[in-house]
Amino acid sequence: MGLSNFIAARYYRSKSNWNIVNIISGSASFVLMVAICSFFIVLSVFSGLKNFGTNYSKAFDPDIKVFSKNSKHFALNDSVLKKLKSAKGVSFVSKIIEEKVLVQNNENNDFAYLHGIDQDYNSVVDIDSVVGMGKWISPFSKNLEAVVSFDLADKLNLGLFNYGGGLKILVPSKKTNNNIFKKPFSSSLYMVSGVFNSSDISDQKIIFTSIESARNLLKLKKEDVSALAIKIEKGYKPSSLAVKIKEILGENYSVKKRDELNETYYKMLNAEGLILNLVLGLILIVAMFNTVGAVIILIIEKQKNIKMFYKLGATKRQVNSVFFKHGLLLSYSGGFVGLALGCLIVFLQQSFGIILLTGTSIPYPVAFEFNNFLVVSTWLLVIGAGGSFLSSLALKKIKQ
Repeated sequence: MGLSNFIAARYYRSKSNWNIVNIISGSASFVLMVAICSFFIVLSVFSGLKNFGTNYSKAFDPDIKVFSKNSKHFALNDSVLKKLKSAKGVSFVSKIIEEKVLVQNNENNDFAYLHGIDQDYNSVVDIDSVVGMGKWISPFSKNLEAVVSFDLADKLNLGLFNYGGGLKILVPSKKTNNNIFKKPFSSSLYMVSGVFNSSDISDQKIIFTSIESARNLLKLKKEDVSALAIKIEKGYKPSSLAVKIKEILGENYSVKKRDELNETYYKMLNAEGLILNLVLGLILIVAMFNTVGAVIILIIEKQKNIKMFYKLGATKRQVNSVFFKHGLLLSYSGGFVGLALGCLIVFLQQSFGIILLTGTSIPYPVAFEFNNFLVVSTWLLVIGAGGSFLSSLALKKIKQ
């Protein structure tokens, strides 16, 4: 086997007597280098765009969210909350009140989703990245403050810090009697303190207020909440932490990870990633046929040498091994150089943001992920071995 390695390496390094063999071998390695480099870059760009889109399309989804299976609101004991906050892997826990409401400003009105949040919410969700104008709700403010989306502010013609007017939030009154003079809605007037950006349609209907004002508006008890938003520490897996939280809370609660909150969205991304891998893999297979052609032409050119090997006592398996390994050298030399080049380009873009999104100052998003490196390497190893095996079959045409 050592002799076959030596001969294969010699064929790879030395120039052939036929100039066409040298040209085809060089072009085969170059094409594969470009294909592998492009493969890795495209996967890294897709990962970057996926992360970029996830951060902005679902900006207010926490790492883990807890709901009650039986009711819209549930009472949260202080002892249970302390257990959650002290659990390993839990960084922050925020209480949320959620309700569908009617909103008005003068003659403009619309439906929205009220989110009453506590002071820990901005530790669970990265608020600074989405608030475009104004400021976030102040937990110490005596005014009723609200933060709305740009879309909702435009529809209702809302202005920031409008002390003379503002956003009126209405909810149906709880029916305690059949008095026809009783108002059908309870309402509160809020001052808009900030406006946030979001490309997701459902997020554009959200209105954020303090949890105390939301409880007062909805006539809820002090311990009542609609959901818990949980931020996990780095290094902890959401799946294993979700199991611990279920053990603490019991079977009456639903514990969902970030990807489970948007199951359809993540399934679509996974399907797109699979299709992308298959398409790029097919392109790689086509590029590999250049290597197959180069090895076959080399076999034709080395017919006299092959017959000499047989006369010297070499077995068919040993001769096959020579050209199989030569094909591997052609494939892997170009392929791994392309992979290294792709890693360098992705690293430079991620570190320095050389290429920007059109019309913006935002660097084109890329993500250097080990999974992409593993996928491209696997494709290269499998297709390189398969192409080398196919090209070595041409030896059957040569008689011993």
